[in-house]
Amino acid sequence: MVRQVRARLTRSALITAAAGEFARLGYAGATVARISTAAGVTSGALTFHFVSKEELARAVADAGVEAARSAVAEVERLAAPGLAAAERLTQVLAVLLEQDVHVRATVRLMDECPDECPDECAAWEEAWRPAVDHALERARAGGSDDAVVADVQLLISYLLAGAGARMRAGHSVATVRHELGRLWQRFAAGLPA
Repeated sequence: MVRQVRARLTRSALITAAAGEFARLGYAGATVARISTAAGVTSGALTFHFVSKEELARAVADAGVEAARSAVAEVERLAAPGLAAAERLTQVLAVLLEQDVHVRATVRLMDECPDECPDECAAWEEAWRPAVDHALERARAGGSDDAVVADVQLLISYLLAGAGARMRAGHSVATVRHELGRLWQRFAAGLPA
């Protein structure tokens, strides 16, 4: 029993250490040696849990996707329907990019799109896209124009990509959240009533 707990803790530490390295250095820059050192384990312990860097990248992406799914589920439970929910989802995902190293690493892996984890790259968008689509379908049912809904879907993709890029460039999450809020206000002001 103690071994199983220790194995789970080691595996978790490796995933978190790998996430930090992937987020900071990218897939190509992160090495197995750096990851094992950051996790405080031997290279042998790393290869016991993950046979390759590819497998480790998949585990990191899985953790990032799961964090996004959890955050999205909470927003869906609490947010008002329609465009307000879409805005809230964008804000929450931007905060998640800043606060969760697994999410940052997942997005970086997705940006680099290594052949090693194409399914996980697609899974990132699948973690939040259905909630956005659902919120926008409710907006459409409430009378929003189809073209506006399509533009909002596209806008959210661009906003999330831009939020991640701005944070990687050193802008704080508070700044990015403020900017996203301002952009949403400007966009919403231009929508037909």
